[in-house]
Amino acid sequence: MTDLTSLLKPQQRLVLNAIRDAACEAGTPAYLVGGAVRDWLLALPEIDDLDFVVEGDAIALAESLCRRHGGEVQTYPKFGTATWRLDDVAVDLAMARREFYPRPAMLPVVEPSDLATDLLRRDFTVNAMAVRLDTLALIDPLGGREDLQRGIMRVIHARSFIDDPTRMLRGARYAARFKFELDAETRAALEAGLPYVRALSGERVKYDLELNFEDREPEGALILLREWGVFEACGIPTPPADQLAHRFRQAREVLWSGEWPIETLHMSARDLLHAIGWGVLTYNIGQLGVARWVDWIPFEHHLRDALIDLGPLSSLSSASFRARRSRLSELLHKFSGLSLFLAYLFETNKLKREALLCEWKDWRWVKPVTTGDDLRALGLPPGPAYGRILSRLRRAWLDDEVKSYADEQRLLQRLIEVEGM
Repeated sequence: MTDLTSLLKPQQRLVLNAIRDAACEAGTPAYLVGGAVRDWLLALPEIDDLDFVVEGDAIALAESLCRRHGGEVQTYPKFGTATWRLDDVAVDLAMARREFYPRPAMLPVVEPSDLATDLLRRDFTVNAMAVRLDTLALIDPLGGREDLQRGIMRVIHARSFIDDPTRMLRGARYAARFKFELDAETRAALEAGLPYVRALSGERVKYDLELNFEDREPEGALILLREWGVFEACGIPTPPADQLAHRFRQAREVLWSGEWPIETLHMSARDLLHAIGWGVLTYNIGQLGVARWVDWIPFEHHLRDALIDLGPLSSLSSASFRARRSRLSELLHKFSGLSLFLAYLFETNKLKREALLCEWKDWRWVKPVTTGDDLRALGLPPGPAYGRILSRLRRAWLDDEVKSYADEQRLLQRLIEVEGM
């Protein structure tokens, strides 16, 4: 078995050693838990996230680490947890705790406990393992290592998905990523939890679904959620499995090819992946389906508006895209760059896709040389005629009726005569 610390980046090792030393100095047992231990046992080439459990005051430990090594700390006193950020590494430190769920799908009430109890509150056995920092000994009371070897996802207790239905969203991510299967008891527990999915807050659903969107092949998790009946339990229509797969593949091809000027959307890579994921789920599912997502999920306004706009964009007929460029630009001009981009990703009609790309790259930026100030200088009184003339000049440029400033001036003179000025 590969030494765990050899899989860590230098800065991660520095952070782990700092936490180990500070915990030993304080006489507080500390453990690496969850996904990092799972990924080590799976012999993955590297470990991304480091999560720690402390049998004591995790917030105090995080604050002492910040004083000694720098960085910044964000605390969550309600849950006894803290996030310590040092340079480009962020780690979570949590007190070992016991959880109680007042009602299904609610956030839990927590109280301090020990590691053994803390592992019992987790989602799946493969995530309920720990490594003690001072000895690097593996702690696996629930058989998670054996389940990893068998390729099995197993919940820790029968009410797991009732207490927290977001475990279905996480379970689909792990099952798709590692090609795991649910055992029979876990499938039964999942079916028991389906009626409680809609009781989840939109914030929690958004967080876990967007983590799925960040995976290398997000379609795997979404297809599983569809097969398990999770989306049906949400009461929201979902594209068929083959369409989900096709849309993500097409999105990756567009991103790799560079055919769309992504930088003009002014979005971070992470936000862009989230937008693509939501677009995959909502494109062409009907206005009612989109409205249900929008009513439930707290989207940022630009993404919300783009998803809403996908309704009318997806319903534009293919025949309407055989028109002149000026007509196409008029048809598409009101839509944001993000909505045009998402429609471009998922649309299958070639003419429509070409128009969406041209509108964003070229057409909407076309303007006549003549301005309102020029019309005023020519003695035209301000009024509706200004809009008619400037719009007609713009259409002429788009449709190659004019190709030079001289052409525009000749057309302008004719338009002024038509307006009777």
